[in-house]
Amino acid sequence: MTYIKTCNNKKVAQEVVLHMARKLKIYTLQSSDFQSAWAKLLQQCLKNESPIRFGDENEPKALRGEICSKVALEGKAVEQILNGVQELGNDSRFHFGPGYIQKYVDEYTMDYIDWQRSLPDGHNQKFVYTYYERFRYYPAGTETFDQVEALKQNLQKQIEYEIFSNRHQMTTWIPSIDAFSESPPCLQRIWISLIDKPLIEIHLDWRSRDLFGAWHVNLIALINMINRDIATPLNCKIARIVDSCDSLHIYNGNWQEAQEAVKTFRL
Repeated sequence: MTYIKTCNNKKVAQEVVLHMARKLKIYTLQSSDFQSAWAKLLQQCLKNESPIRFGDENEPKALRGEICSKVALEGKAVEQILNGVQELGNDSRFHFGPGYIQKYVDEYTMDYIDWQRSLPDGHNQKFVYTYYERFRYYPAGTETFDQVEALKQNLQKQIEYEIFSNRHQMTTWIPSIDAFSESPPCLQRIWISLIDKPLIEIHLDWRSRDLFGAWHVNLIALINMINRDIATPLNCKIARIVDSCDSLHIYNGNWQEAQEAVKTFRL
């Protein structure tokens, strides 16, 4: 084991003992309450404390606890996510106000892509990529491919011909770019299927996820984008969301905050 001083989200650096053994416990959850699902995931990560050195040799980080998760959200939880800007933003148990969450939701728009592309290289607000840009402008030779439009058209065929399919997905990973990138996409793919007119199911697959600082706002932004761009134009309703993470974790810098957050829930 080694010692490393770590900091996260401008927190004061802390010294923790890091282990070379990784213990990824698999945790599954089915919930109809979005907020309590987040708290239960926090609880499981806190229980599975095993600090490890994480990332790469140039910018190592310290994870304090992690799990491999599969979470099914349905019923009221879907509505809570669709209304997440207000549901989460006005919940004192979270650290994000409505304005912060809305800003994140707005990143999944064509206007935001255009604004990002207008920024010069090296600008402090310019991202290497955004998920929505990968979905709308996935590289295809000398051209780009709109995965959102393709998925919508394919789902429309499922509805029209009354046939189910497992083929309709959007992916973010570009091997030639991401295999050796210092900031590859955490979200890997989105799979959508008709399950019963007019109901659809959405599956999200992640390789890595910050539970304390991103899990909930990620879901709000992504699901609202899918509802706006795909479900609503086809008169469909989202029945269930299945969110899978290979590594869902809490950084060392958020450990105490996570412990305090769990105490505010009745689990």
